[in-house]
Amino acid sequence: MTNAALSPERDFFISYTRSDRPWAEWIGWILEAAGYSIFIDAWDFRPGANFVTEMDQGTRCRQTIAVLSQAYLDARYTKSEWAAAFADDPQGDGRKLIPVRIEDFDPSGLLKSIVYVDFVGVTSSEVATERLLQALKERGKPITPPIFPGELNLEVTADPSSSERAKPASQPAFPTPAPASDELTNPFWPLHGGIEADEQFFNCESLLKSLFELLNTNHNVALIGEHSSGKSSLLRAILRQAPKQLTVNRAPIYFDLTHVFTEADFFEDLCEAIKLAPLDGQQLVRKLKRERGEHRYLLLLDEVERFAQEGFTRSIREQLRGLIEAQDAPLKIVIAARVPLDKLFPDSNQELAVSPFENICLEQTMPSWTTETCRDFIASRLAAGPIQFTEREIDQLLRDSGGNPQQLTQAGYTLYNHYRHS
Repeated sequence: MTNAALSPERDFFISYTRSDRPWAEWIGWILEAAGYSIFIDAWDFRPGANFVTEMDQGTRCRQTIAVLSQAYLDARYTKSEWAAAFADDPQGDGRKLIPVRIEDFDPSGLLKSIVYVDFVGVTSSEVATERLLQALKERGKPITPPIFPGELNLEVTADPSSSERAKPASQPAFPTPAPASDELTNPFWPLHGGIEADEQFFNCESLLKSLFELLNTNHNVALIGEHSSGKSSLLRAILRQAPKQLTVNRAPIYFDLTHVFTEADFFEDLCEAIKLAPLDGQQLVRKLKRERGEHRYLLLLDEVERFAQEGFTRSIREQLRGLIEAQDAPLKIVIAARVPLDKLFPDSNQELAVSPFENICLEQTMPSWTTETCRDFIASRLAAGPIQFTEREIDQLLRDSGGNPQQLTQAGYTLYNHYRHS
């Protein structure tokens, strides 16, 4: 029996055709980051499982999200997936089927009658994320009360026909045009993934300094922290600052392993990054060791859990270990994982052997966000801006997010947009 069959009923089954897999995985990632549970064949179908049984498990989810494209409608097997959800809720009372349109075409047949989430023309992941998460809510009611109309003290221009002048008692302030509400930039971003800009980096400055100290003393590092705890942002900060902070000149290379599906893909991408002709793992290891004086790199591996999934074997970690453990190694690495490496990779191919990543990286735990940290984060995002949150709203944000940085950012983004549109 598969893990999917053993798991409780999940929130969303994501139905898609193969050509739309990038959209399906993006949607799945956003939903899990927002706290929903999902079932998607790209992640949940494991070797040895029965395809029909797994699909039946998927259709038992509370709701089905159909990634809507012409290819989806033309595919044969997808019809049974969305039709199962439609049959359970033909009137749409329970919103059992939620289509997400990803290309410009008009759905036909029964799907034509269902209101869809529209991504056509959306080029910003932040906008798409907000649109998706708002659509999944039962109601469109905002999390904070609307502004009481009586509190809107609008300036009244004096009637020019009045016999009295309206000259103020003191000199007016120099008039600077206030930005239109649509021009206000929402400071709560990014809503998923890592922070790309130094000015948005928050709460990891001391840890970043410690990491460079470890790297400069010839150590490899593993960042351990729960999902959305800031690991990706920290890796990107290392990527930006490595040229200035490293005492040994190493070119930084960042890999998000969620976009790497086989060992061959990984080594092909690595060769491309260091401007070498494509080599397999063993050939690359031999070349870099022979030419170690010419090649010095800092490899930043995000979502290293991928190495424990289908398409990867123990050998990829053995080959990496051979490149990083020597004093003058051509590679040094910083990897990000959700659990300690001995739990993530407990494998051993022979008696008394150790896992290839064991004792190769010093593990550093991502700091948790306290209530004070969360408040400082909100204050930093709102600093000097025209919009400020009330104390009650801030307390609600802290409760809703539970101190998780990404969930706090998403909640702050929604509240800020409420003010913008008010």
